[in-house]
Amino acid sequence: MVWKKKILQKEELEESLLRLYRESDLSQEKTRILSSLASCPDPNITLEVLNFILTPEVRSQDAVFGLAVSSKGRETAWTWLKENWEHISNTWGSGFLITRFVSAVVSPFASFDKVKEIKEFFKAHPNPAITRTLKQSIERVQINAKWVQSIQSEKNLADVVTELAYRKY
Repeated sequence: MVWKKKILQKEELEESLLRLYRESDLSQEKTRILSSLASCPDPNITLEVLNFILTPEVRSQDAVFGLAVSSKGRETAWTWLKENWEHISNTWGSGFLITRFVSAVVSPFASFDKVKEIKEFFKAHPNPAITRTLKQSIERVQINAKWVQSIQSEKNLADVVTELAYRKY
């Protein structure tokens, strides 16, 4: 008999993982599933996962595991955070978990334009519980942006990377 390997479509995989999540009694397994779902490169699935973590099916303390989005889902997560900020702020408003929402979504960015956008949003939507984390996250975005800027200005970057890759230490 010849076995054929079935390749699951993204939607089938998402449904399978959600079914496993719902059937599992193990908290650790559920958090691994949330992280896996969130890291999908499809922004539509990322949005579905982000919306899912706000449902009663996900324990409040586990929601942060669904924030580990891929680079392709980063902008989706930022838009989602802004659109759901009132709910997130009301639900996790004064605890340390709200800081995880901010740092997970904000810190991965790498542009000075995004720094301005982040500052403007949180100026209009202040929350004293996130002040320190927001400052640190914005600093991280600025560091990322400076790094990107320096890499873009490097004329011989390919040569440098090649040299480092083949250097014998």
